[in-house]
Amino acid sequence: MLNYQETYDNIKNQFCNSCDLRAIDLTISGKNSCFFYIDGYIDTLLFEDNILKPLKKVENVDSVSLDVLEKNTMFTTPIEELEDVDKAISEIAAGEIILLAEGSDKFFRYSEKKYQLRAITEPPVSTVLRGPREGFVEDLKTNMFLIRRRVASPKLTVDMMSVGKYTQTKVALCFIDGIADGAIVGKIKQQIQAMDIDGVIESSYIARALEENKFSLFSQVGASEKPDTVVGKMLEGRVAIIVDGSPSVLTLPFLLYENFQMSEDYYIKSYRASMVRIIRLFAVIFSILMPGIYVALQEHQYQLFPIKFLVSILGPISNIPLSPTLEMLLVLCIFEILNETSIRMPRYVSMALSVVGAIILGEAAVSAGLFSISSIIIVAVSTVGIYCVPDEMNSSNVLRIGFVAIGGVLGLAGILLFTMALVGYMCSINSYGVSYMSPFAPSIMHDWKDGPLKAQLQEFSERPYAVPTSNRTRQRSQMAGNLEENSQSENQSEDSNNAEQTEQ
Repeated sequence: MLNYQETYDNIKNQFCNSCDLRAIDLTISGKNSCFFYIDGYIDTLLFEDNILKPLKKVENVDSVSLDVLEKNTMFTTPIEELEDVDKAISEIAAGEIILLAEGSDKFFRYSEKKYQLRAITEPPVSTVLRGPREGFVEDLKTNMFLIRRRVASPKLTVDMMSVGKYTQTKVALCFIDGIADGAIVGKIKQQIQAMDIDGVIESSYIARALEENKFSLFSQVGASEKPDTVVGKMLEGRVAIIVDGSPSVLTLPFLLYENFQMSEDYYIKSYRASMVRIIRLFAVIFSILMPGIYVALQEHQYQLFPIKFLVSILGPISNIPLSPTLEMLLVLCIFEILNETSIRMPRYVSMALSVVGAIILGEAAVSAGLFSISSIIIVAVSTVGIYCVPDEMNSSNVLRIGFVAIGGVLGLAGILLFTMALVGYMCSINSYGVSYMSPFAPSIMHDWKDGPLKAQLQEFSERPYAVPTSNRTRQRSQMAGNLEENSQSENQSEDSNNAEQTEQ
């Protein structure tokens, strides 16, 4: 049996007498009792009306037990008995209400959470013209509800874990039983449970721990703020990881080409989606390679420039005091500084700063002869193209600078060799049994239906072969259904004819 006063003092000491720890002392049928909770976490009105006031009126009971509490109090979630004091302390820290009663050998947990949450709005990055505009928020249960509302099936499975020595961050592993591969689910769960870290502040902490190639330049874990996107990936066999306090939900396994697939592609005509995907693909490739190729041509192969274009740029660049490579690198650095400043500063100030930096400073630098107008135009177009695929913005910026340095030193041959090495490296990345460059390397022709040229949704009769799954069939095509109906009708007619012949 618990020593009431000793346990009471132990709980107070564990929280270092923190000012937001509330200890509500009361007497239940002549026995000393105390409710512990963290101020700001709970709905105080519900707590007082449904729990505190009814218990003050309880009389003629031998001891405070689960039956007594269930009979005399109202609660929104079931009351749970806890035997371990450490578990009770962790539940208090997580925002639950714990009752300690004299003469009882157990703790009793109530849950009446209510705290301020950000409203469900459209994500600032993944905006769409057509399709759902809901976005995840920083609350775990709200995000689970957004997924559960779209997958109204008992096969949707959620495994809850706590990560972080001090933060005890709730992490939910979501997958559809019967579709997701059991081996991948078990491996992800094992890696999350093996994390030994003080705290998890955002889902990126989990993403870094789940990456098998720790020092890779490319992200190997998908992240999305749109519930429809996450549900679509789960229906293909992927696993979703929801982290409390983060609006980004992680998905695994992850393929590079997922960065070029936007949710709106599945809500519009296939020809329009195919055209937009090709534009995204060429925009990113063009944005990464264009500054390096321009520098390589200026430094080593200027004779490859068209004559008219060469004449037009020779005048402006003849008086530039910097080499083409150094000039391009400086322009890229200035654009990066302007980008970081516009993001960190207040919105209205950043708009004015963008105008000043892009127009006034750029024009002044060209007029002063520090930079050529062609370099500024190329960097500006390259920067705009990178934002066609914002999820790969970080790696694209690093690669762009790398191609400029190699192009300035080795010319077009160096860019070609670096491109081949980069493609070979990406083909070698393998995460959770899935090739990072699938369905192109290795080539999986079945999955090309959802590649640069997107097929109609009616043609997606099977799930992608690149992602391991325990159930390959996604839908029955209309043609297959008609053929099956025709075959059934033919079989029925044959059976009826045989029956007639037998009767005759």
